[in-house]
Amino acid sequence: MRALVFTLAFFSSFCLFAQWTQVNNGIANLSLGATALSHSADYLFTGALAGGKMYRSSDYGENWTEIAPPVAGNLPECGHYYSGKYFAGLNASTACIYYSTNNGDSWTEAAGAPATTVVRGFVNLPDVILAFTSSQGIYRSVNGGENWASANNGLTNLNVIWMEVVENRLYAATIGGGVYISDNGGETWVQSNNGINGGDLFGTFVWRMGTNMHYYAQGGGSYISTDGGSNWSSWVKPSVFGLGPNEIYRKGSNLYLEARHFAGGLRDSIYVSKNEGASWENITGNLSATDLNASGIIEFNGYVFIKYNLISPQLGIYRRDGGSVSLSSIPVKSMKVFPNPAKDVLTLSFDIAGDQREFQILNTSGAVLKSGYLSAENRVLDVSDLPAGLYFLRTPAYPEMTTKFIKN
Repeated sequence: MRALVFTLAFFSSFCLFAQWTQVNNGIANLSLGATALSHSADYLFTGALAGGKMYRSSDYGENWTEIAPPVAGNLPECGHYYSGKYFAGLNASTACIYYSTNNGDSWTEAAGAPATTVVRGFVNLPDVILAFTSSQGIYRSVNGGENWASANNGLTNLNVIWMEVVENRLYAATIGGGVYISDNGGETWVQSNNGINGGDLFGTFVWRMGTNMHYYAQGGGSYISTDGGSNWSSWVKPSVFGLGPNEIYRKGSNLYLEARHFAGGLRDSIYVSKNEGASWENITGNLSATDLNASGIIEFNGYVFIKYNLISPQLGIYRRDGGSVSLSSIPVKSMKVFPNPAKDVLTLSFDIAGDQREFQILNTSGAVLKSGYLSAENRVLDVSDLPAGLYFLRTPAYPEMTTKFIKN
């Protein structure tokens, strides 16, 4: 028992450090840069503008295989995994949302999808998925993404640049209308700009950091809300934000920031905070000094990936091996499993709302060994193939839950 206590104490302060590796094998032509980088449960997806080719990888970017995009010559602008489907958002198509149930082997046009606009991204609650667009506002599906309908009641500005989900509340940042909030899954929206200057209604991001909401405008205005977005006040952004954020991305308790640093001879940099912005780690490392320019950060099964776009051709996809999981950031709370110790199977004792919840099993070095999705009907994990030892079971989606278990 004393040895186990020592092991836990040691690894509670252990943090992984890693460099970036270029992972482009199989991508034919990056002369015009890479496009949308996203993932399903099992695959990474990206594209190359030169030739309009789409690719997927089942081995964390080591090798890429070409697949047909939903519409020939029209690469997805974004992707999202929900309810067993991989969704692709397109630009200026007769239908701008497609989905695949077989990781891109075939595609289905989503009924009621927006047309002739840009789908900039997706977010989801347990029982609803939403897409936000450049000119047609927000679209919504309540049947797993098969059928969509406009969800703009109260949304007076339809140029939506960013969305954030905090528990059951939805936030939308618009270009020209500031911030909108929905508490009923996107059925209705309320504009909420109290305290935001009229000149700062051209938004770029709205995001959660700790218990507070933050909003950043194109002109550089920065705001904070301590009451869920009802009221805003000016926020002096930390120096790590430089001239402003190019990108903000969250995976569980890991908050990623790409900051623009032209002033003082600095380059763009990528940071991660594992404590809701109280401190930041610069993980730019050995990345090219070329402008990152909204690199497209994602985390997938414990790895961090970026893609260089048209501004920085030929560079393509980079992976930070094992760099996103720090055991010092893993709280032990809110989840119980049994039996513990386990021999062959592990059963979770908490309720799962909605269709599914992502899980990860990590070893004491922070490496993700197994991952997948749980559901209310299936809360049993097969751990028979794991060597005997101490492990962490983590559900990275907000709110994050983690516990420890021993495998006999």
